[in-house]
Amino acid sequence: MSSIANPEKLSSNQPVASARADETATPIKHAPRVSVVIPTYNAAAMVKEAIESVLAQTYADFEVVVMDDGSTDDTESVVRQFGDRIRYFKQENRGVSAARNAGINKSLGDYVAFLDSDDLWLPDKLTEQIPLLEADPKLGLVYCDWAVMSGEAVLQSSYLEDLPAASGYVFDELIQSGFILTSGVVLRRACLDDVGAFDKSLAIAQDYDLWLRISYRWKVQLVDQRLFTKRSCNGSLSSNLKKTALERIALFQKTLKELQDMTPRSRKLVRHQLALNFWDVGYDEFDGLSLREARKNFVSSLGYDWTNTKVLAYLAATYLPTSFVRVVRAAKRANS
Repeated sequence: MSSIANPEKLSSNQPVASARADETATPIKHAPRVSVVIPTYNAAAMVKEAIESVLAQTYADFEVVVMDDGSTDDTESVVRQFGDRIRYFKQENRGVSAARNAGINKSLGDYVAFLDSDDLWLPDKLTEQIPLLEADPKLGLVYCDWAVMSGEAVLQSSYLEDLPAASGYVFDELIQSGFILTSGVVLRRACLDDVGAFDKSLAIAQDYDLWLRISYRWKVQLVDQRLFTKRSCNGSLSSNLKKTALERIALFQKTLKELQDMTPRSRKLVRHQLALNFWDVGYDEFDGLSLREARKNFVSSLGYDWTNTKVLAYLAATYLPTSFVRVVRAAKRANS
């Protein structure tokens, strides 16, 4: 179990504003127990199915808040076909974190669930998750397993099958493996009041950052069932390994700075992740023969873990002539 920080120590994000009904929104007879926030941007081809998967839930006490992040396609007309079953809002394009945060601020429920507009829930998702939050006030977040699909083809029937997914105070486990995905999450609104919402400065790891901040203070629970489907989209930001590594460097540097009361073990785990991600960036630069940039990243990696002999070897290689490195690289590729 990781240490739980003092509330005043964590101030990376502003608290979530109190939710209120927008004057242009459809009136709601009572405050729903759960708010489902769907950020969307130019997703007219997929958002209809996402919304339908929420409306098909066997759990009934929820609202659906669709936050359109400045779409220029037919997203608005598609969403408005659902009429007063959906609360629809539109803002200028500011990115997915800003859209999720705006949706949270428009929402009314005690619990907040997220669904990306290209993903699909299974009908029993909320039925399986909400009772866990109701039963334990120390439980801040519930997540689940998911399948990955491309078109009609199942690429992975259980994403968490080979990951060390865990329940309880899982901060240390989450540092080592990002096993929580946004479309599978339902969280207690009090968590957002406590630690803040999504960090708009992060383009890829904003969800990972929030789950780390929540798990640092709150219990987390896994529902070990596949309760949603993730559509695989080629060309997404997270499919670029170098960009992902750079984003995780920013994330874990932020974690070291802001979570001052981490245990020595937690701090060591964060430093290890920084070493690994600097290595990833350095290797990408090395492979592209940008030896000076590679050298900087290898030095940074060793600054967090100087015992990695592989990084030391590649650092030494950055001082060799580029022509020699090119020949060695070609020979290695030919033998792989």
